[in-house]
Amino acid sequence: MPINTALVPVFTEEHRHWDTVVLYQHVTGTAAGPTLRMPATGLSATVVGPVLVLSGAEEALAPTRAVGVVFTVDSLAGTTELLLAQGAELVRDLPAMPHGRARHLRHPDGLVAEYLELAPDGQPS
Repeated sequence: MPINTALVPVFTEEHRHWDTVVLYQHVTGTAAGPTLRMPATGLSATVVGPVLVLSGAEEALAPTRAVGVVFTVDSLAGTTELLLAQGAELVRDLPAMPHGRARHLRHPDGLVAEYLELAPDGQPS
């Protein structure tokens, strides 16, 4: 189960979301994708090159702050099965999202990664 993309999560307050997006547009030289609002988690997300800007209230951000990387994959089930067999542990499944489904897994080395399977027309944005 190969990883398709790796995104570095950057966490910010709701009122600083756009300022943070603009900063990473300048730093990466990349235009931002659309901002996705996720009512189920209370977060907003925007992809800027290799950066995933996440914003929300602190109580919404808190469960996600441990995530060190977001990987997009073709098969969430297959990737989870492979990782669990290698000693990873499931941290949490995320609520259903319009752009796909995801879960957090802790690798044997301690890294907490979010694995995201995009919906057929979804984008990590």
